[in-house]
Amino acid sequence: MRQNTVDIVMERIRREANVKTLLKGGWLIDPAQKINQKADVLICDGAVEAIVKEDTSAACDDVIDVTGYIVCPGFIDLHVHLREPGLSHKETIYQGSRACAKGGYTTVACMANTNPVVDNVEVLKKLQTIAWRDGIIDIKPIAATTVGLAGQALTDHNALVKAGAIAFSDDGRTTMRDTWMIEALETSKRFGVPIITHSEDHEITDHYQDEVYPIEAEYKIVKRDLALCEQYGGHLHVAHVSGEQTLAYIREAKEQGIHVTCEVTPHHFGLNDEMVNTLSPMSKVNPPIRSPKAQQAVIKALIDGTVDIIATDHAPHEESSKKGTYRQASYGISGIETAFSVGYTSLVDAGYMDLENLIVKMSTRPAEIAGFKDVGALKPGFAANIAVLDIGSRYEIDRMQFVSKGKNTPFHGMKVKGEVVMTFYQGKRVYMRTEA
Repeated sequence: MRQNTVDIVMERIRREANVKTLLKGGWLIDPAQKINQKADVLICDGAVEAIVKEDTSAACDDVIDVTGYIVCPGFIDLHVHLREPGLSHKETIYQGSRACAKGGYTTVACMANTNPVVDNVEVLKKLQTIAWRDGIIDIKPIAATTVGLAGQALTDHNALVKAGAIAFSDDGRTTMRDTWMIEALETSKRFGVPIITHSEDHEITDHYQDEVYPIEAEYKIVKRDLALCEQYGGHLHVAHVSGEQTLAYIREAKEQGIHVTCEVTPHHFGLNDEMVNTLSPMSKVNPPIRSPKAQQAVIKALIDGTVDIIATDHAPHEESSKKGTYRQASYGISGIETAFSVGYTSLVDAGYMDLENLIVKMSTRPAEIAGFKDVGALKPGFAANIAVLDIGSRYEIDRMQFVSKGKNTPFHGMKVKGEVVMTFYQGKRVYMRTEA
């Protein structure tokens, strides 16, 4: 009996959907399941089917040998700038998502300071459309807290959450008006989404146009926001913490039961102002790279749990905007491709923490903070979002090898250990290291 065309197509779809892939021979680290042992990962239809210890190669359609490598949940970054819509001369989602994949990232959240700003449903949907069309990983939108990031009027938080916003932030500018921060925290309570703060007292920083501004500008605003969070509730997430006093306030707030989480960046734990010239355009970042004492405070806070996650604040720029004087240069570092290597070198290889804890900071905990349900672990039924790591690899960071359009980094020439070998998004290999 002949099959009709629909039956043939459906049979092919079912056959393709049931393709089984096995990542074989690797050492699996999945902190969410307390797995740290040799095991294979069986993938089917874009999801993890099972973690297996026996050889199931014969039952699989595709076997990928990852012997000698670490296999872990794909990394999650809650703070990136992929620049679209409107700033494609700095980065595109097409190239930015591929840079993320090269860095081992399978889920990232984009800040709202695009052009136009993601401060209404129309722009948010435009971002989602570009991400769906051009991205090769999962790209989540963060919406602006206030219209145009200007701090003068609130955005429609209800509509933006319903349209898919996973958090609110005026990143790049601080929401200086207490009233709007209180309203944002009320939104956080209502919808269970974090309010991500860019902590910078502009009344202080506006006086520092040609030099690095002091840590006081950071901790004064964090102290205010912690007090508001204690009084009104909600979930406060403090972005890119850079110094000791800020961390002390956050540590104390956590001990008091205030719902606050925070992040640090690779350039704040991997560098200090004795390693780089902070007045060089390539090192200009907000908040600034600080002293060795501040760097050690950040590392200590990572170890003791005050710092919840590592976020890159990936901020690519065109070459011309990173030239000229310090005042003229744009703030930002292109950091998504080097984050794991810098983290492994500065934290694990340096003896401050083990690899499992680094994976917690880069995958497990970010998923928990954002409320993502099926990522951050390799449990059966979860998305097969996976990073494969070569912790024995040694190389020198070369910014001209970046996939990102932004080549702006102070890590150029730094010798590092640990490298992403492969990245899988929903079971599909979206990055593979090119062998020299």
